[in-house]
Amino acid sequence: MEHGKGVQVVRPGEGAQRYELDEEALRRVLLRQDVRGLPVVVVSVAGAFRGGKSFLLNFFLRYLNASRESQLTGRWLGKEDEPLTGFHWRGGCERDTTGIHLWSEPIITTTENGKKVAVLLMDTQGTFDSQTTIGQNSTIFALSTLISSVQIYNLSGNIREDDLQNLQLFTEYGRVVSNAQDKAFQTLLFLVRDWANPFEHPYGLTGGSQLLRRRLQLNRNQEPELRHVREHLHSCFEDIKCFLMPHPGFCVGERNFDGRITNLNENFKSELLELAPSLFDPKLLTPKVISGELVSAEDFFEYFKKYVNIFNSDEVPTMGTIFQATADACLLATTRKARDLYSQQMEARVRDSVSVSNATLKAWHEEARDQALRRFTENRNLAAQADIDVQFSELTKELDTLLSFYLWNNDKKVRDTMALAAQVYEAALSRVSAEHARLCLHPQDLEELHADALRQALAVFDTARAEPTGEEDEIRLELKCKLEQRYEHLCVINEQNNKNSVMEAREVYVRRMKLEMDQPGVSSERLSTQHREIMDLSKSSFYLLRNRSTQRDDDPHLRRLLQEIEDCYAEFRQGIVKSNRMMRQMAEYAYNNYMTSAWGPQTCCFHPRALEDLHNEAVTEVNKQLHGDKNEDENKAAIMEVLARRYSELQMNNEYNNERAVEQAFNAYVMKMDKLTRPSGVPALVFAFFTILQFSLGFHHEETKRVAVQEFNHRRRGTPYDQDPYYDRLVKNIDVAYENYSSPVMTFLRELGFCRDQAALPANNARMG
Repeated sequence: MEHGKGVQVVRPGEGAQRYELDEEALRRVLLRQDVRGLPVVVVSVAGAFRGGKSFLLNFFLRYLNASRESQLTGRWLGKEDEPLTGFHWRGGCERDTTGIHLWSEPIITTTENGKKVAVLLMDTQGTFDSQTTIGQNSTIFALSTLISSVQIYNLSGNIREDDLQNLQLFTEYGRVVSNAQDKAFQTLLFLVRDWANPFEHPYGLTGGSQLLRRRLQLNRNQEPELRHVREHLHSCFEDIKCFLMPHPGFCVGERNFDGRITNLNENFKSELLELAPSLFDPKLLTPKVISGELVSAEDFFEYFKKYVNIFNSDEVPTMGTIFQATADACLLATTRKARDLYSQQMEARVRDSVSVSNATLKAWHEEARDQALRRFTENRNLAAQADIDVQFSELTKELDTLLSFYLWNNDKKVRDTMALAAQVYEAALSRVSAEHARLCLHPQDLEELHADALRQALAVFDTARAEPTGEEDEIRLELKCKLEQRYEHLCVINEQNNKNSVMEAREVYVRRMKLEMDQPGVSSERLSTQHREIMDLSKSSFYLLRNRSTQRDDDPHLRRLLQEIEDCYAEFRQGIVKSNRMMRQMAEYAYNNYMTSAWGPQTCCFHPRALEDLHNEAVTEVNKQLHGDKNEDENKAAIMEVLARRYSELQMNNEYNNERAVEQAFNAYVMKMDKLTRPSGVPALVFAFFTILQFSLGFHHEETKRVAVQEFNHRRRGTPYDQDPYYDRLVKNIDVAYENYSSPVMTFLRELGFCRDQAALPANNARMG
């Protein structure tokens, strides 16, 4: 909130005193220690009463009291919900400000070159109210123009010829008082508020410059009176500018409007961001200058007193054309009445928040304009006919210009209504999709939802639309077309979201099936059962992803989901076949590893029962490694079949190795015995050999047999068993071979006569055995 308040320093006087100066109040503002020596920048706002002058000055206060950063970034407008404070202002049709008011706290700022200045804001009494005369209006306007460095002339809607003539009237007073030989005033800014033709001249200084050139241009065919007005203005002011402002919004006419910027038209706020810096930016500040010298606050105090005293004295001549002034005022009053009649006629038909077609609005305008112009011509005027004709032409143009405002406002209501209808349409959709944060419906559900939302939207539009019955409403058709296009767009979104839902539901199926696939040895039957159960779960997930779980026979997205699930199932079946095959291979590999580690070299062998024991151990170990307890019977049986086949192969190999072990052990026995029983040397030695052999053959047989059995056992693995056919065969073969070795020796000795006792030899052989 700005510190300070508006202080009335000039008020209408009583009796001979035309105006009273509150010198003490002026002293408190200008002669403060921190201000009195500083040059002053005086910005005044003048114009017709109830024109929003105080309202505008309070935004200037916000700009001046804001930080430089806020000024540069545009945040100086303040918070959206902050009421507007400063100079007293209010809505309504009665005047609020009388005399001249100054803001009690001068704002100290710096110019572009770093020099400090004191900015004074001045609010003036509105002109042409029902309580002041032309002379009083002229005095207030002239005084404020004289003492200001920037005079803002606040106008409504346009710069009209009567505005220029009034300005000529007011400034003529001021020029007489100033007694200036050159230009009496510094800067004049035409501020055209409620500008309704931005298509012709844009808002702001750019459009204002264009409009000002057209209004103030001089040409040789111009009426002398019009030329004189323009030449007068150029001769009075050093600089003339124009700024076009949009309407602030219809909220300003409401009783409880308190200036919050959230209620203001966006265009109005945007142009405020341009207007304030154009006056108060350090590069654009206009200090008060008199006779080429900067005026300090202390000097300004003296000038202010001097000018008020002059206006109160008899030194100021009365208007030379009092009759003309009266005639002009009468003409303006007639114009105002005609303008008011037009406004009454239009406002009676144009309802808030209800739009009509442009053709209907133009017909209403033409009827209201014709009535207003008839009212203008029927009233008696003191003015000359030429002036009446000019004013009639200007009034006609002004009223025709107002049509553009009504058309703009009507278009805005149409836009607002269409936007509201679109919001109702979207709200009807969002009520369905709010929980899921996305639109996903069966196409037929979406079609039904669209039809209901369209009905609600058109009902809202029809409520805010007034059109003759039976006529086709193009705007309504446009709205319907836009919503149908929105529906087409929603169909695309819905289609994509359904595809995404299919993908997510399919992912549910795939994840759950993969969990099953992670289990070892899944059978085809179990896979089929899981497929059916998880497919039902995936379908349920798909329906949960939809905004409505309507189940219809004809659902293309569900068909796509089921087809993709079937495709995935086929892949899983192939994967199961491959997995089971790999498991069988792994089982066989593990079995082989176990058997090989226990078997040792390939030439080794087992007792048949020991091989069977090892086989059973290997099978148990393989089942542990492959979690065989959880294997399905189908796959387990296949694994056992593979292991049984491999066991059969090992049995054959074991049998062969056992045969080879018997053979190798027997050969070792034979080779050893052959070496021991082979005679060498002379017959005497042979005789001696056989004689010795007769007595040691049994001993050698036992020793060699023991070595042969060791050889056999060296090849054997596993637990030894009593019933061993291979061992028995080896022993039998050795015993037979021994008989073969012992028989020739005994025969040879008998032939030599050494073995006379035939009965003793078998007994001897038995002992050797």
